[in-house]
Amino acid sequence: MTDKLVEYMVELNTNPEALQNHNADPIKAAADFGLDKNDVELIKNQDVAEIKRRCESSSIDTKGVMIGFFKQ
Repeated sequence: MTDKLVEYMVELNTNPEALQNHNADPIKAAADFGLDKNDVELIKNQDVAEIKRRCESSSIDTKGVMIGFFKQ
């Protein structure tokens, strides 16, 4: 079973349109991608530590995946 949040992070790294949508409205982009409410909350709260942990523990190759897509 794959982790949809990790898939979203990979998508942001490989799809310029997805990144543009995320930068415009991260909550909407995450929900439109199909993330569940808990994962959308991680995006909303900019929980970089948890997102990084999930990427690092994923079976998907996330080497080199950047997760710094959050506006301060």
